[in-house]
Amino acid sequence: MRRERIHLQGDITVETGKDFNGRFFIAHASGVSVYLRDPQEVREFLDLPSKTPSLGSLDSWFASLSLADQQKPQSTKETEQALPAEVLRTGFGPECHLDESDPNFQTRTII
Repeated sequence: MRRERIHLQGDITVETGKDFNGRFFIAHASGVSVYLRDPQEVREFLDLPSKTPSLGSLDSWFASLSLADQQKPQSTKETEQALPAEVLRTGFGPECHLDESDPNFQTRTII
């Protein structure tokens, strides 16, 4: 997944991405980079003055990311329902259910 980035005043940037544990943020400011999970921690690290356009744009960016994260799980639930009944019953994917009528069923690759 490609990381999204927002450039704020001066050399302040914030990157975001998703991994197995959820959304993460990498904030760069004053020659220091930190890896954070919570948008509130990013705001505290950047320590931007209140009522500035850069803080407003950062807050709106966080809001758009959270909205996108809320919409994303709904689409993954729809794909889970499209799984065949055999896969749901056994828990194994189609690669584990081999066709015994295939001539290469009991063969092994020799390298």
